[in-house]
Order: sequence, then C-alpha cells, then structure tokens
Amino acid sequence: MLLTQAELAALADAVRRSENVGESAERLLGELTLTRRLLDHCPAGIAVLDSELRYLYLNDALARLNGVPAAEHLGRRLRDVLPGLESSEQLLAKVLRTGVPQVITVGGQTPADTADDNRWWLGAYHRLSGPAGEVLGVAAVVMEVTDALRGREDLVRARNRMALLDEANRSTGATLDLGQACQALADLLVPRFADYAAVDVVDPEGTPEVPSDRYPLRLRRIALATTPELTEVSSPLGLLGEFVVYRAGSPMAHVLADRRPLVLTHPADEAMRQFSVSYERKEHFRRMGAHSGIYLPLAVHDELVGAVIVFRAGDSAPLTDADAALLGDLTDRAATGIAHAVRYTREHETALEMQRAFLNTPTVTGPGVETLGRYLPAGAGAEVGGDWFDTLALPHGRTLLVVGDVMGHGIRAAAAMSEYRSVLRTLAVQSSTPDFILLQAERTALTLELDRVATCLLALLDPRRECATFSNAGHVPPLLVAPDGTRTLLGLPVSPPLGVGLGTFSATTVPVSPGSVLLLCTDGLIERRDRDIETGLTTLADLPIDPAAPLPALLETVTAHLDPATSEDDVAILLARTSPPPPHTDHLPWLPQGWMHERT
Repeated sequence: MLLTQAELAALADAVRRSENVGESAERLLGELTLTRRLLDHCPAGIAVLDSELRYLYLNDALARLNGVPAAEHLGRRLRDVLPGLESSEQLLAKVLRTGVPQVITVGGQTPADTADDNRWWLGAYHRLSGPAGEVLGVAAVVMEVTDALRGREDLVRARNRMALLDEANRSTGATLDLGQACQALADLLVPRFADYAAVDVVDPEGTPEVPSDRYPLRLRRIALATTPELTEVSSPLGLLGEFVVYRAGSPMAHVLADRRPLVLTHPADEAMRQFSVSYERKEHFRRMGAHSGIYLPLAVHDELVGAVIVFRAGDSAPLTDADAALLGDLTDRAATGIAHAVRYTREHETALEMQRAFLNTPTVTGPGVETLGRYLPAGAGAEVGGDWFDTLALPHGRTLLVVGDVMGHGIRAAAAMSEYRSVLRTLAVQSSTPDFILLQAERTALTLELDRVATCLLALLDPRRECATFSNAGHVPPLLVAPDGTRTLLGLPVSPPLGVGLGTFSATTVPVSPGSVLLLCTDGLIERRDRDIETGLTTLADLPIDPAAPLPALLETVTAHLDPATSEDDVAILLARTSPPPPHTDHLPWLPQGWMHERT
C-alpha cells in the first residue's frame, strides 16, 4: 500500500529531527509531500492500482464519485468495489498488457447512484513501470461528464426534433394532392414512431362540426402505413377511401372536440374497445398484438381537418405521453399542409363537377356534321380551368362550333366559363355570322361586368355550301384536314379576347369539302413550359390524322401525340367532320320551318 497522509507526515517529522539526513533527501521528501497534497485535493478522481488491479491509492474525489469510502477500496479489485463497471476493469487490463495509454468515456452506475439513469466518466489511464521496466500497476484520472453529455444529448434531441418537424411541414406541404400529403404523414410515422398509422380527413358532406354530444362523426380514410409484419393482417382495420364513423361521445369525438391527443397504453378490454369502432375490429386488434395507441387531432386553429391514429404491436415499446407530445407537435405541423390540400381538392372537385355539368349539356348538330369533344383537366398540381367546347344546330342546316378558354383557374373561372357559354348560345340563335356573335358577346360581357377575359374561336359549318366561316378572339387557330389528308393550320385574323373591350371582329370563310375534319382546341393542348407555342403549333399541324377514321380514333391520335397529361393547363378538344347533307334541311328539326331568316 502507499503511505497514508498520517504516515507521510510522521516520516517528514522524523526527517526534520534527524541530524544525519542530507539536504537532497529533505528536498525530495518535501516534493513528495507536495505531490501527495496535489493528489489528495485534486477535484478529479485519481487512483493507483497494482498489477492485480487492486487499489493502492485513491483520493477523496474518486471515493465520492464511486460512493464508497476510500478505506473500503484499498486492497480490493475494481470489480469487487464497482461490479457495475466490469468494462472499466477490462480496459485497465489492456493498459497493463500493452502499455498503451487510453482515454475513454465509460458509462454505468456506482453505489453513489440512486436513480436508474447511467452516469458517464471520462478516464485517462496509463501503465506504471519500475526503474528496470517492471510493471507496477496502472494510474487513473477520472472526471464525471454526465451533465455535459446529457446537455449535448438534449441539443441533439432538440435538433432532431426540429428536423423532424421541418420534415413533416415540407413533406405534407410539398403537394396539393390530398392523398399524397396524407400518405407523406403516414410514411413519416411508420416505422419511425409506430407499427401502424392511419390518416383520416373529415368528410365535407358529413358533420361539419365535431359532434361530441349528439351526432356521429364521419371521416374518410385517406392514407395508411404499416410495418411489413402487419401489412396483411391489418387490412381488416380499414381500406383507403372508406368512411369511418365514430359514435357521439366516443373517445375520438372528444379528442377532436378538445384538440388533445389520447394515449391508450394498456391492452385491457376497455382500452381496446375505445381504440376500435366495432367488436370485430377490437378482436382483430387483439390478434395483431396491438398494445398501445394514440388518437391525434389534425386541426389548424379553429378548423378541424381530420385525425391520425397510430399504434404499436408485438415487441415494440409502449407508446407514452412523451410520444404523444412529440407526435402532437408533428401532426400540428403537418395539419397546415393537409388543410391546404383539403381546400384545394374540394375546390378542384367542385369546379370540375361544375365544368362537367356544363359540358354534359345536350348538344345538337345540324345535318351533315358529326362532332366529338373532350374536356381534360390538368394534372394534380393545377386547378381546374375555364376551358369549354360547344356545338349548336342553327337554321338552314348549319352548325356552330365553339371552343373557348377563360383566363385563370378555379371555381370563379368555371363560373365565368358558364356565363360566356350561355351568352354565346343565346346570341348564336339570334345572329348569322361568327364575327357578329363575338361582337355581341363582347358588349354583353362588358355590360355584365364579367371579371374574366376569355379567348374564343367560332366556326360556322355549312355542309350544303361546303364551307366554314371562322372568327377568332385571341384563340389557337384550327386545323383543317381535307378528305385527301392534306393538313392546313388556318391562319385566321386574330382579334383581342372577349371582355377586353378593344375588339372588332372579322369573319373568314374557307371551303370545306365533304369528308373534311376540323380540329379546334385550347392552348393547353400545345403549350408546354419547355417549348414555345410555335413548336406546339407545328406539332399540331403535323398530326397524322386520317379523315376517314372514326372520330374516337382521331381523338386518341391527338391525345397520344400531344400528350395533354403533361400540360399544366386544362385542355378542351372538339373534332368535327362534314358530309353531304340530306335534302330539305333548311329548318331545324325541333322548330317550325321559316321561323328565322338568314342574316345578310
């Protein structure tokens, strides 16, 4: 054993009383005493162990770190004093064997610890050798770094938390497609936080407010995510697109009313009953081994968007209140992007239904004219526009073709489209030439103060005279395909769009032989971000259209070559083919003969 402080003090006193001790010996003893004081009072823990890793010396700082008095260390091995730090003894044995110093962080518990959490120490170890190189033992200097490491871990957790919340915000806000936004949230939750996640959105046709007391709540399941082990067995819990109805007063209804998560942490009957909406699903949860779950609201301020359900099963650790707090922050971030997608989707669907309703209005063509039109909404990243097409049978066997495009997108554009369409239909039966129809439509739009301008192309077909008269208000020119296959992109005079108030409109008449095909379209068919409109017009003029083919086949040819699915704008296409009219077609079949005379 090393000398104790008392023994070292007695030795120093004896040296001072002795007359035979030289000056160098006294100086050496003084240095030894000073060194011992430095070791004893150092705030870092210091120890010396022999070649058997038994304590020869340790200071009071190390005794306090270990929670064992210094006297109870001496002569005992490290593993006997601190059985929870066997890894440290292995490290010291390596230092003894190799002579290579080690600086390492060690974690564990000592008798000084009352909590379950580990503590951490930074230790520096080196081998002690004698004058002849013999191994005497190991010296250790130890400092506790638990607080520093925990502070660093807190910073890492905070940084990871912020990164996670930012990821939730970006992934759900990167698209206006409701399904993609909800699936991004579900994929973020599984498997990182749960074994199963479902994202539901409040059905706009169901209960608009949270019915916690009187009415059931209906949500639509938009997204699902599961771990591979639960993919097949979780299918009875619900399918994408189905409605999920929660009874009044149910836990989910209260979660959405209070805007607070609910944690179900015990697989008892009551918890399982709350977690599922039916007895069958409760039993299925049992068979899956689901043991904990969380209901989370999706809301933005006072606007209820939907709900998120997560659960863990099997060997996964139970979900806790801390998990609910983190997932609550995450769903709060995601709710904003999902709410934007909900609003866009509802407006998009409303406008699309409006447009389809208008375009499904029965149209009548005159004799000798066959038509086929199609409206193609833009992709998921764009709103519904104001594109339309129309055909009307007019007196004297004529047929008016109309294709138009209202500026802008959304419900207002669709509503403005319906107004322009109605105005043109009304004026068409009162006027005889396309230019006069457009002039009257321009005046009407200004009178009604329509807030959207519209491009428009009119084509008045007269199969009996084998001609067509066109008038163009800022629109894409039509393509005429002769019976022999000759294609001509008609270079018509172009007037300003309707609603601008600057237009004077002209009419151009061109010959149209029986069996000819006319193609009218909106600019969404030919315009792309990566090419100019001239390139699109050239592609349109080069379409391999067979004028004798059925119109549905021609329409497929147009869409295959111009691929309107890649357009960022809506597309309206109208095809018309002429043929020799039957005799006696000077009147409309649904009006008395002679009710209107042709305007001259």
